[in-house]
Amino acid sequence: MTRKPSDQSDKQRVKLDIQRVRVNRDGYDTSGSYWGAGPDVFMATSADGAQEITVRAKSVTEAREKVAAEQARPLRQSKSGPRDRIGGASPNKARYEIDWHDPVTQRTVRIKITHSRDYLGQGQDHVEVESVGPKKSPLPITETGYRSHFLSPLELVNDGGPVTFVTAWLDREAKSKDWQKRQAVRQQGDLFQWAEAQTEVGKRRKGQLSATTPKPAQASQRPKPAPK
Repeated sequence: MTRKPSDQSDKQRVKLDIQRVRVNRDGYDTSGSYWGAGPDVFMATSADGAQEITVRAKSVTEAREKVAAEQARPLRQSKSGPRDRIGGASPNKARYEIDWHDPVTQRTVRIKITHSRDYLGQGQDHVEVESVGPKKSPLPITETGYRSHFLSPLELVNDGGPVTFVTAWLDREAKSKDWQKRQAVRQQGDLFQWAEAQTEVGKRRKGQLSATTPKPAQASQRPKPAPK
């Protein structure tokens, strides 16, 4: 599940459930996933799965303190101290869903936005954009329906946050001649496919009628009476 766009202060008040992932001395958990050597991993997630915070701590109490601090950290504020070794996970991930209106086709596309803070290192955020309804629907910023983008936290804040940033990005690229041309070609292709489908349906119906329409019965020929 993903959360609908909301104010950042509202998101900070969301209750998170914490689960502990035991890590052995070699840095692996019981499923074989590698997290790196160190204390156990704690994953805090909201009930709808829209927010996920991952920390390393020696106890549940320490984990809750680190999660609370990360949850309250403003978007523009860099994390103090060294980054926890948590494998390839992001220490703070938020998911949103929006309905984007394409001004060219007048269609609405459901889009999932995933914002990962300090994704590969501190001071570098990651935004993923994915069309989910219809799935893999082309967007002005990607033909495959998926786009990955790195940017600084300050740039993201100045653009209004992940939802505002992505929405403005889509709206801006939707005005380009390239996108308008591509959408016109798609619409033309859709019309051709519709016409071909209608022709095929007409042929099938005609064939069905020919097969089911009874032929007129031939008049029976009676033998002529013999002459007297």
